[in-house]
Amino acid sequence: MKAQENPDVIIIGAGAGGLAAAWRLGSIGLRVAVLEAGQYFRPLRDYPHRENDERGLTYNASVDARGVRRQTFGKRQTIPQELAAYRSRSAGDAEPSDGPRRYWGYSHVRGVGGSTLHFQGEAHRYHPDELTLQSKFGYGCDWPISYKELVHYYAIAEKIIGISAPLHSFRPREGAPDFEPHRLSYGSQLLVPAFKKVGLDLLPNPVAVLKSKRGSRAACNYCSCCTAGCPTGAKGSADVTFWPAARATGNVTLRTRATVFGIQTDVSGHISHVLFRNRSGGADRLACRILVMAAGAIETPRLLLTSTSRLFPSGLGNGDGQVGKHLTETLYWFSAGFHPEQIHSYRGLPRDGCAWNRAVHGANEGCLGGFTVSTNHGIPPFMSPTSYAALFSGFGQPFQDQVARHFGRGIALSATGQWLPSDSTFVDLDPTVHDENGLAVARITSALGHNEVALLKQMAACVRSVLVEAGITELAFEQSALDCFAASHVLGTCRMGTDSHTSVADKDSFSHEVPNLAFADGSLIPSTGSGDSPFLTITAMSIRTADRIASRLDEGKF
Repeated sequence: MKAQENPDVIIIGAGAGGLAAAWRLGSIGLRVAVLEAGQYFRPLRDYPHRENDERGLTYNASVDARGVRRQTFGKRQTIPQELAAYRSRSAGDAEPSDGPRRYWGYSHVRGVGGSTLHFQGEAHRYHPDELTLQSKFGYGCDWPISYKELVHYYAIAEKIIGISAPLHSFRPREGAPDFEPHRLSYGSQLLVPAFKKVGLDLLPNPVAVLKSKRGSRAACNYCSCCTAGCPTGAKGSADVTFWPAARATGNVTLRTRATVFGIQTDVSGHISHVLFRNRSGGADRLACRILVMAAGAIETPRLLLTSTSRLFPSGLGNGDGQVGKHLTETLYWFSAGFHPEQIHSYRGLPRDGCAWNRAVHGANEGCLGGFTVSTNHGIPPFMSPTSYAALFSGFGQPFQDQVARHFGRGIALSATGQWLPSDSTFVDLDPTVHDENGLAVARITSALGHNEVALLKQMAACVRSVLVEAGITELAFEQSALDCFAASHVLGTCRMGTDSHTSVADKDSFSHEVPNLAFADGSLIPSTGSGDSPFLTITAMSIRTADRIASRLDEGKF
C-alpha cells in the first residue's frame, strides 16, 4: 500500500460542498486533497447537445459497474385508499397505481461537480425562520448558528457561482445579485394570470445560470437542457465554478476515480489515515490531519457507519446513534399537461418561474411549513420529440401525427414542500448487499408523516388550480412523493446541533465525538426549507466549515 504526500485536509467528495470547502481552504493556504469516486466529465465530449449528437449526461445512479445496487431500500410505506387521488398517474391510466410506496431511487451523480451536473440551477436562500423552527414554532430543530452568519456565507458563495435573481422576493437579501433575473419564457408568461387568480405571484426564479458571459463560461442559450448537463458552462455547477477557483490557488489536488474504502483512527480517537482505491484499482493510503466528509447525505453516513473499530464499535462519530438519522427528502408534486396552443415550451430555463406566497410558515392552514410552486417545462419528458413520443402509444402515421400535434405544447408545474425529520426516515446499512470493496451499501428507509401528507394535498390542489385557470385540461401525467420516492434534496443525516444526543456535528460543523472530523455536504443541514433548493445553503455552509477548520488550526487544536 503506497503512501502519498500528506495534505493538511482531506475531503471525500467533489460535489458542491466538497469543492466549495476545497476552494476556501486552498485560498487560506492550506494543502487540500479531494478524493472523488467518480470521473471528471468534459461537457463538449460527454453531453454536447448538438443537432447531430443529442447525448445528455448519462449516469446510472442506481447500480455500479457490476450491476449491484449503490443503495438499497427499506420498508415500504402503506398508502391508505382514501389518498388514491394523490397518487402518481399517466393520462392513459384508468386508475392510479396501487400498492405501497415505491422507491424509484436516490437521484445523484458520482463525478466532479456531483449532483450539480444535473440540477436545474435553482439557487435559493433559506427564510430566516428556517433556522429557528423549534423555538418559534415548536417543531423541527433550531440551527446552532445565526441567520446573519449564514447570509454572510451566502454572499461569498454567490460571488463565485454567479447568480441571476430578483432584487426583492420572499427571501431577504442585502445587496443586488450579480445578474438581473432571466425573463420568464413565453410558456411561463402565459401562466402569470392563472397564478394570480389562485393568489400566487409568479416571479423569476433565482438561478445559478449566467445571463451574460463570465470568463470562460458562456451566457445561457436557453436550450432547457440543464438536467442533462450544461455544455456551455452557463449553469453554475461546481465543476465550472468552485473547482477552477480551487485549482487556481495551487494548493488543491483532485484525485478522480478514488473510492474511499476505509477510515482509520489512532489510539486517541483521531482519524489518522484514509484508505482508497486509485484509478488503477490499487490501494492507496493518505495520512489525515483533518478529514472533511462531503460525499452527500447518503454516502457520508454510510462511510461513517462502515468505519467500525474498537473505539467506535457503532461507526465513526456514532456513539450516540445519530449518524444516518433525521433524513429529510424531497416532498414534491408534478402536474404536466398540454397547452391548447403551440407555445414552444422546450425553450428557456427549465425552471424559470417560482411563486413563494405559500413558502412561509403559517401560510397553509393545518400544516407546518410551506411550499413553492414552480414552472418546470424543461422536465425530461418535454425536452425533445423523442421524449414526447414516450408519452403516447400506437404506431405508424397516426402515432407520428399525435406526437407532432403535442410537441412544444407541454406545460409542467411542480410544488416542493417542507419535509420534517422523523424516526421513520433514515439511512442505515444493508445487511446483505456490499460494494466492490466489501463495504455494506446504504439502505434508505422513508415514510411520509402526517404533516407531509397534509401539505402534499394542498400542493396538489394549488398546482391543479393553476392549470385549470390556464385552460389546460389535457393532462400528460402527475407524479407525487406520496407513492414515489425519487429524492434528490436529501439532507440531515449528520446534522449540526448543540446536543450530541440529537445531532452528529457541533456548531462549527465538527463531529461531537471525533475531534478532527468535519462535514461539508447536505448531511450537515438540519432542515429542508419550505420548498427551497438546498444547493446554495450547502455551498455556503461548506465555506463556513472551511473557515472553522482554519480557526481551529490557528488555535493549535490539531
